Formats: sequence, structure tokens, C-alpha cells
Amino acid sequence: MTGHEDRYEPMPGLLSLPGFLVRKLGPRGRVAAAVLGALAAAGLIVAAVLLVPVITDVKRDNAEHAEREADRARAAERRALLRAQRPQTALATPAPAIAAIDRRDVVGQLERAIVSDVERRVAAGALRPPVAMYTSCATLRNTADALVGAGPRFGRLTCTAVTSRIPATPGTAAGVVGHPFRARVDFQSGRMTWCKVSGRAGEGGYRRNALVSVPRACGGG
Repeated sequence: MTGHEDRYEPMPGLLSLPGFLVRKLGPRGRVAAAVLGALAAAGLIVAAVLLVPVITDVKRDNAEHAEREADRARAAERRALLRAQRPQTALATPAPAIAAIDRRDVVGQLERAIVSDVERRVAAGALRPPVAMYTSCATLRNTADALVGAGPRFGRLTCTAVTSRIPATPGTAAGVVGHPFRARVDFQSGRMTWCKVSGRAGEGGYRRNALVSVPRACGGG
């Protein structure tokens, strides 16, 4: 047995380990550890001061890039919508004695012309199938007066090229799904002009896109 016994201090847990090591360093070691700790803390503060502007700049650049991409996407969508709703024209027959025929016959010719237009768009890949089964048009104002007898010379109509029907249920009325159009008819000359409207017709009405408006030639403005 030796003249003195070595003092044994068991290894502490993880959270107590730093304090344990500091006690083992001695006075000079503690001073050095304190200096190193202060320097590390100062380094962290300096790093934070330097990094915060960099992080802020990166966030701002990312936000500006996302905004530019969104602007480009909106511009591209607007160009596509303008192409899609470019006015189409046809002349109702018989002409020029258009005043001698029933205005509802002119509207019927318009409806058939829109069906043919949808068929062409589907064939060209500009619209998804199916093609329209029929088109239903109604005047925006004075429906009865505009289509019967000697009404106004020009008629403004809203039309739906119907691609499918929604059957009625006990809680809802029947409806249709199709492509919305707007049209302007000169009942004196028989000139019919129509434009596809951005959106799609359904039970809840048209879902329109605010990026474009209906051209004047088709009764917009």
C-alpha cells in the first residue's frame, strides 16, 4: 500500500464533460481555455455579421428571379390567349338579302360555324378533344327582340360549344361543359365574327382569365 492514495474522479456525463476538462487543466489551462472560448464566440459573431447580408442578398436574388420567371410565364400565357381568341369571320347566307330571313337562322349558322371552328382547333392540337357536339348561343341583351323581327342591326352573343352534358341529380340541375365564345353579328350584312374566350364553360359558369379581354370585333370592350 503506498503512502498516499491517488484521487480518482469518474468520467462525467456528456453535459458535464467541458467543466470536468477545465478543472483538469489547471490555472493556466483555464485561462487559455477562456481566451479560446472568447475568441470562438467572437468568431461566431463576426461570421454571423458577415453572413447575414450574404443570406439576405441570396434571398432577394431568388425572389427577383422567381418574379421574373412569373412575369415571363404570364407574358407567354397572354400571347397564347391572344392567339387563341383571334377573331374568326364568316358570312351568313343568303346575302345580301339577309333582312328577309329569320334572325334565328343567322344565329344557327353562327352556331354551326363555331362547331366547325372547334373541330379545326382540335385537329390542329390547339384544343383538347372531344370536338363540340353542338353550339348554343344567346344574345347578351334583349334576347327575344334581337332574334325575332326587326331588332337592332348588331347582335352581341355569348356561345358555348358543348363537348359534354352534365346530367341532373336530385340536388343539382343539368348542365354542360364546353368552350366559351363571344360573337358579334351584323344582321344587315350577314357578317358573323366570333372569338374563343379564355376559360371553359361548366355548371358554375365561365372560369375567365383576366390576362386578356374580349376583342371589340367580337362584342367586347
